[in-house]
Order: sequence, then C-alpha cells, then structure tokens
Amino acid sequence: MKKATSAITVLVLLFALGFSALAQDQPRSRQIVTQTRLQVLFSDLESQWLKAVQDKDEATLNRILAEDFEVWTPGPPGDPVPREDWLKEAFASKLQSFRLRQMAVRPASPEISIASFVLSETLDRAGQPRTQNHFVVDVWTKSGERDNWRCTDRYISVVSGATHSGGKDDAKPTGRD
Repeated sequence: MKKATSAITVLVLLFALGFSALAQDQPRSRQIVTQTRLQVLFSDLESQWLKAVQDKDEATLNRILAEDFEVWTPGPPGDPVPREDWLKEAFASKLQSFRLRQMAVRPASPEISIASFVLSETLDRAGQPRTQNHFVVDVWTKSGERDNWRCTDRYISVVSGATHSGGKDDAKPTGRD
C-alpha cells in the first residue's frame, strides 16, 4: 500500500513539474484592460473638450465647463487661472493633435467625480509644432438626473522625464545614497 501511495505521489509531482514547465514556456499574452463606465464617460467628455479647443468651439466649451471653472498650476503666482483667461490662452495657439492616456476616474459622490490622466498635446506655436505632456486632474460635478457633467476645476502640471530610458539611470536605489 505504501509503494502505491509513494508511486502516485511521485507521478503527481512529475505531472505538476511538467505542467509548470509547459506553462512557463508559453508566450505571455497581453492583458486586456477593460474600461469602467466612468472611464468611458469621462474619456468622451475630455475628448469633446479638446476637440472644442482644436475647433475653437466656445459653445461646446460653455456646455462642458462650469461658470466658475478655474485652472490650477504649480507655477507662480499660485492663484488659479479664471475661466475667461484660460479660454483666451486655449484659443491663442493651434492645437494640432492630442492623446489621453492612463485615464482613471474616482467617484467622490454620486454628483462629483475626479478624473486623472496624462495629456499629450501638440501645439503649433509660431509655425513650430511643440509636443508636451501634462498630468491632469479634473473635478467634475453632475447636475440633474441625466449625465450632465461640467468641469469645475482643472489641476495641471507638465510631465518631464516620463520616458523610459532603460539605461543606468533606472538603477534601483541601494539605501546608501
């Protein structure tokens, strides 16, 4: 009886090791990322917003931006940029293209959601295209029973050094530094 149990145990171990090795030899498939309903909703709203800036469509921006909309940046003087000043600045240069990445949305309440993402935009400044990446956090409020969302605040900061170099600079700190 002991020999039969030992033989079965050895067979199970060999099978498990063989299965494990087979699983490791298989190429890893890409993970499918499923967007949440809020990510889809706010990706669409943010795209409408950027398309309105691109087309200089103030009517669409009036529908998307709250009356008391402000833009906050880490730069001096530390005061928020009022809606009217932001609109002038947004329409002053030509937005050639844009891309939203790493969209995340967190509902703070049924009427308030916080959307964050990386915005890559290429602007035409004095005939020269210039691409810049920003980390953006938008505060959205909902009014009424339908999905009538308006942005009240934007927090935006330039992203620098976001590319992965794969070189020595990627070394992990040792704790001795």
